[in-house]
This record gives sequence, structure tokens and C-alpha cells, in this order.
Amino acid sequence: MLDLGRLRMLRELKLRGTVGAVADALGYSPSAVSQQLAQLQREVGVPVVERVGRRLRLTEAGEVLTRHAETLLAQAQRAEEEALAASGRVAGVVRVVGFQTALLHLIAPALPRLAADHPELVVDVHEEEFSRVLQALVLQEIDVVLTDEYSHLPRPRRPELAAEVLVSEPVRLALPEDDPLAAGGGPVRIATMADRVWASSHVGTNLADLLERTCVELGRYRPRVRYRSNDFSVLLAMVAKGGAAFLVPELAAADGEPGIAVRDIAEAGISRGVVMWTRAGAEVRPSVHAVLEALRVSADELVARRPRIVRGIDAGAGAGE
Repeated sequence: MLDLGRLRMLRELKLRGTVGAVADALGYSPSAVSQQLAQLQREVGVPVVERVGRRLRLTEAGEVLTRHAETLLAQAQRAEEEALAASGRVAGVVRVVGFQTALLHLIAPALPRLAADHPELVVDVHEEEFSRVLQALVLQEIDVVLTDEYSHLPRPRRPELAAEVLVSEPVRLALPEDDPLAAGGGPVRIATMADRVWASSHVGTNLADLLERTCVELGRYRPRVRYRSNDFSVLLAMVAKGGAAFLVPELAAADGEPGIAVRDIAEAGISRGVVMWTRAGAEVRPSVHAVLEALRVSADELVARRPRIVRGIDAGAGAGE
């Protein structure tokens, strides 16, 4: 009989590449991981890993076993979740990861409700924006992820994950209030801004990719990014004080900020969605279900307060021609 814990170690080695990374992820010492993999080989009767230099890699038999391990581990996870669902008890720890705006407007407002309704539930919250969070979700390191997704930069869907767009908001153009392009209050063409400097988030985030693609597709130029931060308050300060332009989502609340004019983009409607991700089937767990429902209520309340934000996907936003 194959041991599920050892199969998980083999799967982790496939995903993470080194025994040290597997040990860090699962809370074992590297020597313990190596011993368990050796025991797995004895159980199977054929080599499943081989040493290449100082590292271990999967053999062909190991690759085959890993594919079966994915199925077995998924079935075991499903069985555990259905058992928890049958109990109906909302308890334990749910680990939630989100980006700044989602934390402020969706996750934080849900916490008092969850604490009042489910006192045995613990919600751990972390801020993270990079795409690796979805891999962490697959690896069961976290339970719920909120990511951003722009109308012409969709994130690819994955069969092992469930995705739901909670809200969508328009993306507009923030300019210094004395910029000649802001005069008159009408939409501004991205194509007219080739000589401007820009503020944006760090390389590797969706917002940074959005700025690059928008300027290339709509203006036929690459933006000169002088200021980078993942904090919207810093980016808006760079607009007001540093003379930068910035593609700003509605929830960044740039309207009314001193020294800043916010204008629509003339060439295309761009929107940002907040996408809620879980592992497929995880919502049957009472604790995860409670968190997802609380986030949906937060989304309903946010839309009621902010008329420019819509529930779900904004069908009116185009990709730009």
C-alpha cells in the first residue's frame, strides 16, 4: 500500500525541484525527505528518483507515479473536505491572500462579520500580488486568493482551480491637474502621451503589464516609467508631486485628490476585475464556504456604495483596437 505522505513528497519534488524546497514547504528536514523518498522507492520496487550532480530528479517511473499521485491526493483532499462538510462545523484556519485594494475594500470589511458569526474560525490574511500565489493555492499553502485581472490581460483559468469575478471597476488616467491634456475634462488619448513619464507598480504585477501593453497597443510607444511602487498612495503622490501619469483603477480613489485630474481613456474602455480563486471543490468545506460568502457580501455592499463599480464582469469594457 502506497503512503499518501510519501506520494505528496514526490509530487512536491516534481513541483519545487529540490529536496530543500520540499523540506521547507512541508516542515521536514532535508534528510527526512530523502529518507521518505527512499522508503517510497522500496515500496514501489523501482527507482523513482535519481541523483544528478547534487540534486534529485524524477525517473521515468517517478514521473508516472507522480501523475497517479495527483489523482490520489486530490481524491483524499476531496474526501477530507466532504467529511468536514458533513460535520457542518465552521472552525479552523482559512488562509487568504490578496492585493492592496482587495484587502482594503473586500477582505477587511468581511472580517468583523466572520468573527461575529463564526467565533471558532481563524482567518489569516497576507498581502501578495505576484502570480505565484495561484501555484501556492494549488499546493494547498493557502486557501483563498484575490487577484486583479484587466479586461485585455485575462489570467488563464486552470482546471484545478475555481475562479469567480467579484467586482469590476473602470481604469482611468490620472494626470497632474495642470497638465494641458487634462484641460476641458474630456477623455485623453493614450497616443498623445508618448513624451510623458509614468508611475506604475513593480515589474511582474498585472498593473505594470497593463501599462506596457496599453501604451504599445494604443499609442505605439513604450512608456517611460520613472516611479514604481505597489502602494497606490505613493503612485498618486508621484502624479501630484512628480508630474507623472498613472493608469488608476476606480477603487484607488484618485478623484478629489489634491493636484490630480482623473480622465477617461479615449481609445478604449479598460476595466479591472477582482477575481476570487479557490481550489476546485474547496467550497464544500464549511470554513472556506463561510469566507467566500462573506467576501461576496462585501462585494454586494461595495457595489451599493460605489456606482461606477459593477458586480461580476464588466461587459461594457473593451479590449481596445
